Amino acid sequence: MKEFENIIGNIYLLKVPFGDSWTGVTLIKGSEKVLIDTGSRGDDIDEYIVPALRGLGLELTDIAWLTNTHSHGDHIGGYSRIKELCPNLRIAASETDAANVENPAALAIRIRTRFPEYSPAPQSYLKGVKVDRVLADGEELIPGLRVIQTPGHDMGCVCWFEEETRTLITGDSVQGGGTPTQGIGFYQDLDIYRGSMEKLLALGAENIICGHDYDKIGSVIRGTENVEKALRLCLDITDTYQEYVDKKLDAGITNAGEIAVDMINDIGCGMPPKLFMAVYTVTGHIAKHKKGN
Repeated sequence: MKEFENIIGNIYLLKVPFGDSWTGVTLIKGSEKVLIDTGSRGDDIDEYIVPALRGLGLELTDIAWLTNTHSHGDHIGGYSRIKELCPNLRIAASETDAANVENPAALAIRIRTRFPEYSPAPQSYLKGVKVDRVLADGEELIPGLRVIQTPGHDMGCVCWFEEETRTLITGDSVQGGGTPTQGIGFYQDLDIYRGSMEKLLALGAENIICGHDYDKIGSVIRGTENVEKALRLCLDITDTYQEYVDKKLDAGITNAGEIAVDMINDIGCGMPPKLFMAVYTVTGHIAKHKKGN
């Protein structure tokens, strides 16, 4: 059985299987218990989350709030099943993501139809849930747990900052060098992503818990120096990507898909079956190159 691992203080991480990897589900086990993200499928709730909670002596009915880091299918796919099992569970979301929580299928369609030749079918099966509380940037959900808006990977992305341990629960906001299912780091807006990394650097966090295992930074980062190093590395990686794309464009190679394949082969971390996430990233760097010229 998959179990919640105590990371620090009252913070626990459950690694829910997702393809050849996993998606993180985080539990804040305080006086008011908060569950952050749900995995990709309704079955994940029954197969992994409910048994793991019971391993800690908890039931879904003990959870005060369900919230998320963003509304991509691998993080929000279990929402509707949780509400089926626990109708009174309250849902919280950032003001930048509340509409996506209520209609994640629309978000998936927008993302996966921008580059249809490189994308799998949109996750039109995703079901939304009604949001009970909408939070502004920096607002506390419960005492000592506040939301930090960190767009870039997606415009609705947030981190959750647990103040007692100064721990950031980042989901996919902090990309490192990406995952094998992406090939490289995936962000939909380069400049906004970089701004979010700068914002997190200024926060002075002491720990990071990521939503997946990321190339070059891992999944759990401990210590102020290591957190700063990881966030600066995320910025450095965007510079490396820009230099790579600049050279390809200067050599007359302009097709984003072709550049993405070469980049993954040369400096990536695994060739994904579909290139759409890498194409998003490369397209952002192509636009940056054009602005620079």
